[in-house]
Amino acid sequence: MSIAAYIREIGRGKEGARSLNALQAHDLMSQVLDGRVTDLEIGAFALAMRIKGESVDELTGFLEAVRERCMPVRPRRPVVVLPSYNGARKLPNLTPLLALLLAQEGVPVLVH
Repeated sequence: MSIAAYIREIGRGKEGARSLNALQAHDLMSQVLDGRVTDLEIGAFALAMRIKGESVDELTGFLEAVRERCMPVRPRRPVVVLPSYNGARKLPNLTPLLALLLAQEGVPVLVH
């Protein structure tokens, strides 16, 4: 199915939108990750998902598509993994400072 068809399903507003099943979500994310869609289509998809919200099936399909394309990182020693987002828009993001502090103490850090 084309991304336009998927956008029509998920882009009907918060009340009228329908969730994709895991296979559809996998196909949609595969198209995005493989570069088969335009930036405008990706923007429409992202906006529609932001308004609608994600279902468990959609997240499952998206995750599987991403996992199929990721190369695992296998560090030689344990690494602290920190997300660089905190969800709070009015508070400062202190993750970079934490990463620097840990690195100064010799702790390997991966910030994403």
